[in-house]
Amino acid sequence: MRGERNLVIKDRRKVGLKFALAYPNVYGVGMSNLGVRLLYEYINNRQDALCERFFFTKYGDLPRSMESRLALQDFDVVGFSLQHEMDYVRMLDMLSSSGIPIRSADRKAPLVIAGGPSVSANPLPVSRFVDYVVVGEAEPVLDELLTALAANDHRRLRQAGGIYRAGGSADRLVAQDLDTAYHPVRQIHSQSPEEFSSSFLLEVSRGCSRGCRFCMECFLYHPRRQRSLSKVDEILDEGIASTSLKRVTCISSAFFDHTELVKILASLKARGLRFSLPSVRISETSDELMGLLAAGGQRSITIAPETPSPRLREVINKRFTDDELHSLLAGARGAGINSLKVYLMVGVPGETMADLEEMDGLLKMAISAGFSPPSIHISVNPMVPKSNTPFQWSPILPAADYSERVAFLRRICSLRGVRRFECMDHRWGVIQAYLSTSGDGASRILSALVDDLRAGGGGDLGSWRRVLRSMGSSLEKLHTARALAWEGPWEAIKGAIPKSHLIREHGRAMSIASRNS
Repeated sequence: MRGERNLVIKDRRKVGLKFALAYPNVYGVGMSNLGVRLLYEYINNRQDALCERFFFTKYGDLPRSMESRLALQDFDVVGFSLQHEMDYVRMLDMLSSSGIPIRSADRKAPLVIAGGPSVSANPLPVSRFVDYVVVGEAEPVLDELLTALAANDHRRLRQAGGIYRAGGSADRLVAQDLDTAYHPVRQIHSQSPEEFSSSFLLEVSRGCSRGCRFCMECFLYHPRRQRSLSKVDEILDEGIASTSLKRVTCISSAFFDHTELVKILASLKARGLRFSLPSVRISETSDELMGLLAAGGQRSITIAPETPSPRLREVINKRFTDDELHSLLAGARGAGINSLKVYLMVGVPGETMADLEEMDGLLKMAISAGFSPPSIHISVNPMVPKSNTPFQWSPILPAADYSERVAFLRRICSLRGVRRFECMDHRWGVIQAYLSTSGDGASRILSALVDDLRAGGGGDLGSWRRVLRSMGSSLEKLHTARALAWEGPWEAIKGAIPKSHLIREHGRAMSIASRNS
């Protein structure tokens, strides 16, 4: 067992609810997730329940809990935290490898529930495998959910808000006030300095009001909410004392919109803590802000302009000026930040090769701001249409076009001396798009993938190709564009941005794309 601080071991004979918290990815990834730490602490705070953690190791391995080394079937409830569509096959493998039927109709125990961004947006692909899905944020649901689970009261579960069952409907619930929402302070974490999880995770805000048209989080976790400086200080007072951590990772999709941003960073600095932000929004910044980031030990910044083309930034509603970008880069470099990672995507509606030629100007700007070419890291993905966004009706760029455009960007980078260049395999982008926007028909493919694993498959692209071929399909046919009249299978779930708004935003994007191309 790993050396962990704030590990909880309970006497199973003295609790009524035994909850297995399963994260279908490796330990380091799972323990860097705030939701895992929140659920673990929250459930174990109850006298009538215990929570133990399970992580994915490799396909076919029998999952065992970190705390007692027991198996999933030794628990009353298995709760999966699903952050990404790629988690679905690993979730099913964890069940299958434990001897638990993957389909809920074939299973008497344990009860299986799921939550997390991907299934909150669209639970249909996994709805035949799980008994219930939490389709909103956890905090408004947890008390009622755990009380009903402890009593094995399915009627109460079906009537609870924020919980979806196959064939039904549900309302997404959100925490209205982050100052009163639960935040874990006795966070469990590895005491090994090599683990990313040896950082205190501090959520400073949630949601984003910027309205980037490709971004599921922006439209799903609405409205933007923030924790006050006084609440942040209270969390830090208790959290740092109970964990003895000296490093803080600030969790937020829109930290730069926080009205007390500089004061929060100054408070972290005054405590002598090292701190970092996962990414930095491109906007007008101050030398004071960049100096605080550098003082916190941040030596690398990550930005996501998404496209080098100002024209396409209008299409996706990612609004910033080149002057703001240059100011940010120059300020970061001047503060001593010496490494830069840039996230881009190709396949934005209306994109042309002329738009991609703007990449050279973006690199020149970064280099002129003081970043050396070897210090620049470029990451490129296809634009993946996601449910509950204005681009949910859009196609994913064809594979041949994607390859051509990635090669074009790679050449520009190479000519500028930028060698750190990575890109997503287009085929995984297609699979993401399919799982994000499909209905419960996806369960047939997912079930067949588990059969392929049991027959010796690797859960890789070869597995997907074999399964689709056996069904008379292929990766190339897996995802297509939809007409605006198409109704997403998740529309029985209410509480995100209205469909009418998504349609209007889609129309605006297409109008800009066609007008300026």
